[in-house]
Amino acid sequence: MRTDIDAATPAQTAAPRPARLLPQGVGVIADVAAVAALLAGGGRPIVLAASAGAVLAGGYLVVRRLGQPVDRSALVGLAVAVAGAAIFGYAVRPTPQATTPAGAAPTGAAAPATGTPVAATTGAASSPVVAAGTWLFDLPAVDGGNGWEQRAETVDGKRYDHSLVASTCSATDDESESFNLGKRFAAFRATVGVPDDVQDSFRARFTVLVDGEVVFRRDLGLGGTAALDVPVTGALRLTLRVDNVGLSGCDDAAWIEPRLR
Repeated sequence: MRTDIDAATPAQTAAPRPARLLPQGVGVIADVAAVAALLAGGGRPIVLAASAGAVLAGGYLVVRRLGQPVDRSALVGLAVAVAGAAIFGYAVRPTPQATTPAGAAPTGAAAPATGTPVAATTGAASSPVVAAGTWLFDLPAVDGGNGWEQRAETVDGKRYDHSLVASTCSATDDESESFNLGKRFAAFRATVGVPDDVQDSFRARFTVLVDGEVVFRRDLGLGGTAALDVPVTGALRLTLRVDNVGLSGCDDAAWIEPRLR
């Protein structure tokens, strides 16, 4: 009887145990899901670092399984690497800045101006004009502007009823908005600033491009404002752009009383 037990022991101990990295893989997938949530809520530097880490972790899982039968660990590693690379690529996607050829009309139906247009002081059907010029809101946006809103905003303790506010916190929001000037104006004037209700560490970069060339750029934090007055004589396209600065996170940035003359 003793001999039978001893003889059965080697067979039992020789039974292979499946070596899998599935628990670690599931953990990395959870990290990738968290990164996707960050991407939807902003914080691009964090997205870049975390998605790059997901690519490395997924690649490590795949390398560990090289030369061995394909199992769930290898598939998990490949999936994590692909997901991380996709998020990384989405985070660094360039913002297209299309230009309209001289004399050409915008493609398709013109998009309505963001928010509720300000009432014009004249009865003209085209290019409504206020006392100090034409509100930027009254020009149809031809590119970008998703998530941009015309609303009242308080900056540096003062309320402004006519502001164009851009949020840098959502992956569905555009970083820029473009308008067709049609060579009808001589100057673009506005004040840029960070609203009073943003987080203390937030810093925004305001950029103005005229026909694709940068004519104004300023970095501002909480309570900071800057006036701009840039020439646009003979220009076709005006583009406003807002970005986060460094690792400051995301929040709102305002273009205050933007007008064309």
